[in-house]
Amino acid sequence: MNETLEEVKRSLEVDNEELDNQLADFIKRISNQLCVRLGFLESVPVSLNYIVVECTIKRFNRKGNEGMSSYGQEGESISYGKLLDEFEDDISAYKEKQRENSIPRRGVARFL
Repeated sequence: MNETLEEVKRSLEVDNEELDNQLADFIKRISNQLCVRLGFLESVPVSLNYIVVECTIKRFNRKGNEGMSSYGQEGESISYGKLLDEFEDDISAYKEKQRENSIPRRGVARFL
């Protein structure tokens, strides 16, 4: 989790420890949500860690707007989707690849 936290902090240009606990909480909750979507895995696969980073950044940027699906003020409008929805194709591709890898392969016998 430390690598993920450091990557998030670099992306957000945060260079102190003031927000570490809050960011770590976001990372933990998003990781747990992703593990559930992946079929109740124990941890996020390394190849999908970018989803945790991106969703943590999005979640951090929503601070103060929790629970809102959209926001508008003086001609500006912001819509919020569910954090992981943007990555549903990636999650599905990962799950499909895992299914393919778990199917036993049959050998081919050739008689000469």
